[in-house]
Amino acid sequence: MKNVKVFGLNLDPDERQESIFNKYSNIESGFINDDPYEVVSKKLNDTSETKYTNIGKIQVEPWLIPNPKEEDMFMVGVDNLVAFIDADGCREYSCKVKEFVKDKVLPDVPLMIGVDHSGTGGCIEALAEKYGKGNLSVVMLDSHFDGIIPTQRLKLIQHDIDYNPNTKFSKDDPYLYNRIDSYNADSFLYFLLSEKKILAKNLFVLGVSDYPPNSAKDARDPRIKEYFEFYKKFEDDGVTILPKNRLKANFEMSLKKVFEKIKTPYVYISVDIDIGSRQALNGARFLDYLGLEESEIYRILDGIVKYSKEKRIEIVGADVMEIDQSKAGQKFGKNYDKTYDITLEVIKRIFR
Repeated sequence: MKNVKVFGLNLDPDERQESIFNKYSNIESGFINDDPYEVVSKKLNDTSETKYTNIGKIQVEPWLIPNPKEEDMFMVGVDNLVAFIDADGCREYSCKVKEFVKDKVLPDVPLMIGVDHSGTGGCIEALAEKYGKGNLSVVMLDSHFDGIIPTQRLKLIQHDIDYNPNTKFSKDDPYLYNRIDSYNADSFLYFLLSEKKILAKNLFVLGVSDYPPNSAKDARDPRIKEYFEFYKKFEDDGVTILPKNRLKANFEMSLKKVFEKIKTPYVYISVDIDIGSRQALNGARFLDYLGLEESEIYRILDGIVKYSKEKRIEIVGADVMEIDQSKAGQKFGKNYDKTYDITLEVIKRIFR
């Protein structure tokens, strides 16, 4: 039987105005609900193969959680959140995750449920140290490739400001310039690779929607061309990135080619819930891309599990992250959001 230790990380340092406004609105309306770990962990049921043990949450500063109390809201502003991110605050929490896994989970299997995806880096580091980085593959389902450092991301935004008359960004926003290349939910894979915490050939990111088109290679604007080269270098170094459009064009064959590259005895599975954004669910923090259908998410996971069993690869950890508790499970139109139902099914399929 597999012993799975379930824990939460409700870190939410989202600097976007819409996120901050939402937190203030929740205070004014009295909207209160449980965080993702609390909701999901209560509904996990043991099976003949898996025993789940809930071991609590990693402590997060009260102003950095998804639903701060009214007395902590004075800290919740763009200035403070930017300062936290630029000071590598997300890395500090990733380190807390790593120590938590080493001290309270291992030798059992970690399952993290939460918000900011940067925390995944801590789980991966702990497992890479235990099993050896050459023995651990990481398979990630994500609408974004989380290896993009701020200086590269901001060049795209600045290009959008310059050429898109309908841009949602403002050229007068001081936080769109001169940012630190920090460890965060958008960049943590870059640091795991550049600091050699994991091997590029053992990283597989599936379903991304931000994969640059080939036309970017010859773009006149050097910012676009540089982004293309930055992104593609990950593949040149050995990372496997499977864009959503390529996946959907030939689902089974695309997955088969990816799985055949997994040669390690251990694998970690990370699911950014935005893999189903605006298609299967609406309870993700970021909904900028149209994600996969619910059935497609399960097909990927079933394929990973099937291949792992065939090749005797052990699944030694998993997470489901980037859940927005203000939207997850809420009513949209005539229907209720399925984020939590899908999260539970994802976990069930990974560990069955």
